[in-house]
Amino acid sequence: RESMPMAHMSAAMRTWLERLVPNASHASTAIRRKALSKNVDVILGALATKKATPVSLKDLYRYGQDPNLRLHHAQFLHREVPIRVSQRVMELRCLPFGLSESHGIKEVIDNYTSYTIDLLTMDPPCEEEDLETFSRYMQYLLQDNTEVVQTMALGVIQARRSIKEEDLPDFRRLVDLVLVRFFTARIGLRFIIEQFIASREYKTGFAGVIESFCNPVLIAQRAAEDASQLCRQHKDVAPKVLFHTPGANFTEDLQFTYVPHHLHYMLTEILKNSMRATVECHAPNSLPPIKVVFVAGNEDTTIKIIDEGGGIPRSEIEPIWNFFHSTAEAPTRIEGTGPSSEELGHWMDVLRDRKSRELGGPSIPPSALAGYGVGLPLSRLFARYFGGSTNRS
Repeated sequence: RESMPMAHMSAAMRTWLERLVPNASHASTAIRRKALSKNVDVILGALATKKATPVSLKDLYRYGQDPNLRLHHAQFLHREVPIRVSQRVMELRCLPFGLSESHGIKEVIDNYTSYTIDLLTMDPPCEEEDLETFSRYMQYLLQDNTEVVQTMALGVIQARRSIKEEDLPDFRRLVDLVLVRFFTARIGLRFIIEQFIASREYKTGFAGVIESFCNPVLIAQRAAEDASQLCRQHKDVAPKVLFHTPGANFTEDLQFTYVPHHLHYMLTEILKNSMRATVECHAPNSLPPIKVVFVAGNEDTTIKIIDEGGGIPRSEIEPIWNFFHSTAEAPTRIEGTGPSSEELGHWMDVLRDRKSRELGGPSIPPSALAGYGVGLPLSRLFARYFGGSTNRS
């Protein structure tokens, strides 16, 4: 379709389009895109000044349960995503110490800018039949965006090499402040998009990506399998993981409403670190097991991971929560391999390798077990997003 229905656009967007493209509602997609691209800096700046619309977990749960709300959800995303993406672009453009000019950061800025232009050019969904096309683009945006964590990490690692030793404390502090904001906002953005995509199909026990009775033990078992696979790929061995639920009914006491792939990511990252430390601290034939203990309280559930990996010096306990602080050597990017710290927690490279081996195909090159320095701080952000916390003792 060549014309864009303007009724479902915000007044500000209609004004911009009419100013940039006379008779925007009747202009072709190509003309609109050309005009928007020519004025992209003005548009990004104006969108970034707008306030993102708060969305409660209750509303998102309702969207995931009721298929009749999908069109409303799609229209909300069409208005909201350009605002949130533009805010991320403007923040990245203002990174200190020349970070905005590093290859990885520039790649993220360019991709995010293209998402904004795409959505402003795209017809807003106004009928049920428009939902499939819009869903496909949202799916593309998520998939195209999955390597942002790895790309950002490599961009910062690249920039850090040119920083003088005396400037490193300020560099780390400023980068950390910006990236906490960036990744927290990104968790929220991806969550509302994931919820829309997942609501297409009914899945028992779920409202979109939110599981009504999420069992942390089952998720921890899957996370342990994936972390073990990564550990074996890099260290040839992996310690056993034992699960304990003292005083809890496995099927009832430990269940709570949550987003399972968020929990999977957090547990995989922590178990991955525990496994690496254990393997590096002990002989391969005498690896002590890692213990995962689940305790259900009246108001929350605690998951404690215990290893014998030698511990962390007291002076290093706080820095481990800083972005890009790592006790492992920084890895280099291998073209064609997937992200090593993909925050959705799917560990696609591990799962693709498993699938390939099941089908008798070649093994896929392993991703880095450690070294990016994003796993633990991202895990803490995921935990805090829904009011939880992650602590080291």
